Formats: sequence, C-alpha cells, structure tokens
Amino acid sequence: MMSSAKSNLSLRSRIIGAGSWVLGGHVISQALRLGGNLVMTRLLVPEMFGVMAIANIFYLGLALFSDLGLRQNIIQSHRGDDPLFLNTVWTVQIIRGGFIWLLAIGLATTLQLMNTAQIWPADSVYAEPILPFVIGVITFNAVISGFSSTKLATANRNISLGLITKIELSSQLMALILMVVWALIDRSIWALVAGSLLNSIMRVILSHTAMPGLKNKLHWDPDSFREVFTFGKWVFLASIMGFLAANGDRFLLGGLVDSRVLGLYAIALLMIHSIRLVTQKIVSSVAFPALSEVARERPAELKQVYYKFRKPLDIFLLFTTGLLFMSGHLLVEILYDDRYFEAGHMLEILSVAFLMERYNLAGQCFLALGKPKLLTPMIAVRLIALFSLLPLMNTLYGLQGALWVVATHGLLSLPLVLYIKQKLGLLHVMREIEVLPVLLIGGLFGYLLNTLFAWIGWTG
Repeated sequence: MMSSAKSNLSLRSRIIGAGSWVLGGHVISQALRLGGNLVMTRLLVPEMFGVMAIANIFYLGLALFSDLGLRQNIIQSHRGDDPLFLNTVWTVQIIRGGFIWLLAIGLATTLQLMNTAQIWPADSVYAEPILPFVIGVITFNAVISGFSSTKLATANRNISLGLITKIELSSQLMALILMVVWALIDRSIWALVAGSLLNSIMRVILSHTAMPGLKNKLHWDPDSFREVFTFGKWVFLASIMGFLAANGDRFLLGGLVDSRVLGLYAIALLMIHSIRLVTQKIVSSVAFPALSEVARERPAELKQVYYKFRKPLDIFLLFTTGLLFMSGHLLVEILYDDRYFEAGHMLEILSVAFLMERYNLAGQCFLALGKPKLLTPMIAVRLIALFSLLPLMNTLYGLQGALWVVATHGLLSLPLVLYIKQKLGLLHVMREIEVLPVLLIGGLFGYLLNTLFAWIGWTG
C-alpha cells in the first residue's frame, strides 16, 4: 500500500514537472513561430505559403504512410529500456527515413511530368512549377530525422521532458534565424525550406550530444523487430488513415482553389495548429507515458487517471472554441496586414474542430493498453466523411461549405469513440457532460471582445 502511494506521488510529480516544461516550452515555441510567421508574411507573398503547405503535407503524408509507431512502442513496451530493442528501433528508423525520401523523389518526378502534360488547372497549387522541387528538398528531412537518438523516446517514456524541450526550442530558434536572414537576402520560398532542414539537423545533433543515455549503434534483433512490427502494423494503418483524415482538407482544396486562397487557409490553420499543438504535446508527451505506466503497473486506476487529464483539457478546448468562434477575426486583424484578413472568418469556422480534439486522449488510452487497432474504425469514419462531404459541399456552397466540413467531420466519429470507451470501462457520462457550459462562457467572452473593439472603433 505504501509502495503504491509512493508510486502515485512519483508519477504525479513527474507529470507536474513534465507538464510545466511542455506548457512553458509551448508558449516560447509559439511565440517564436508566430513572430517568425509575422516577419515572413511581410517578406514573402501568400502564394509561397500555399506551396509550402502542400509540400509539407506531402512530406507528412509519406512519413505517416510508413509510420510504425516507433516512439510509442518504446514508451509503451515492457522492453522500452532494453539496449537490443532500442538499437533495433534506431536501425529501423534510419531505413525508414531513406525509404521515405526515395518515395518523395519518385512522387516529385511524377508531379513534374504531370505539370509538363498540363494535367492540373493553371490556377491550381499543384500546377506551380516550383512545387516538385520543393517537395524533393523538404522531404530530405526524413533522412536527417532518421538518425535522431532513441534517447528522446526514452526520456519521454520516463516523463522527463526538460532536455527535450530545450533541444526543440534551440533547433527552432536557429531555424528561424536562418529563415529571416535568407528571406532578407533572397525573398524566395527557399528561405522556408532551408529553415525546415536546419531545424531537423540541429535536433538530431543535440539528441546525440546533449542527452544522457544509450549511445545508439546499428543492430538487428529479430525478436525486437517482431515486437515493433506487431505493434506497428496497426499504428501504420491508423497513421495512413489518420493522415488522410487530418490533412485531406489541403489535398482536396489544393485542387479546388488557387494558391492565394490556400495560403490564407494555411494562415488560419496555423492559428488552429498553434493551439492544437499544446494539447497534442501534453497528450502525447505527458499523458500517454503516464497512462502507459498506469496501464502496465496499476490498470484498475486507468479510468481515474484518464479523467484527471481530460478535465483541464476539456475546459481549455471548450473555452477556446467559444472564444474563437465569436471573435477569431479580431486575432487575424490584429496580427496580420489586410492581405490576410479573409483568414479571420476561416479561423472562426475551423475553431469548431476543437470540440472533437478533446477525445484524442481516448486514443492514447487505447495505445497505452496495447490496442492500437481500436483507432482504425474511429479514423475511418472521419476519413470517409471528409472525402465524401468536402467536394460535395464545396460544389453546393463554395469555400464556406468546405470549411464547415473540415470543422465538423470529426464529430461524426464521436458515437463510436464513446462506445469503445464504454466497452473498455473508460466512460463516465457525467464527466463528459459537466464541462459543456464552458463552451458558452467562451462564446460570451468572444462576444464581449467584439463589443469592446466595436466600441473603441477598431477597424483592423
């Protein structure tokens, strides 16, 4: 009994410490990201951000289409501290990085041939002559990142995030400096590409030199690979579907709108992702390791720990949804010049997606229990809804209809999520309902902000 109490205290203190690092790091990271974005939007034209949005989506897609859940496996597995296991994972990670880049080169070559044949409409982002070259270079990040030390995942497994946060911020700052200097000299999209590559390079170097732990070397242990593959095959399937569900909006819109509109959409999405990132960091870097430890050592307490994480996340996301839905345009008008004001209305609609964001923690519970296959049907519902409804609503109601599909399609998977939680004994109906009034409070604050800015005569 005493041992359990000490274990709970130790876990609680590690969660608090890690949460502090994540939140503090996120604030600084988003300040750097936002500051850099404000500078770069004044140095570059919106079309460049539209091209980068598509190139990054191709890179992310290839990465997720080959995802074996290596980090999650280290965190969740009972062998997560075994050198044989870690070095096998590192070897698989390097092979995977090279494979991603080779696929990207083939994809970029195909896209170039399609452009030469004039398959895409002239005003489509896919018809931009520079896009294939940007894809070919930006995806070299996969090769670089493949050499990242497993020390990062091990520290995450132990819910020790201080050094990881310092490494990420240092890498981001160096990349931002390079981007701004490059753009001042040469106002081209290559400033954004160079910054992305430097970020990856710095992160890999620091992961090996600045962190204590196992020094990785190439190794192949068949038993370790079997475990990686057994866990990873379901993560692989979920990642493919999850990528399409989460990023299919830009794939579809890239063929439906011009690069200027997609650039504005990318700015609105940047705001959404800046907020989403803090919850995702807490969920994946703090909650998932904690839930995995509880699932391994005290499974009867999993539901209780799950809802302890859920409540603050619910409050934050529901309040933010109401606030941005009512007054998101003010944020864009304050931060950007009038070329980007259309992104404000996009931001207001897209904020509705935060209503479903609260349930990402349930997916981490399923992973912690070693049941990644449960993610597949949930993501499938979202995927089918997005790809069937977005083109239809764009045809019927234009961009406005497409935006509402992006914002709400995730909610269609909610009944299935609740059903699975009930089957696993993780559902508490009152705790799901009791936080909903926070949404109205956020909306009221947004309305008051609109009234205040109207009273002082704010015109953007």
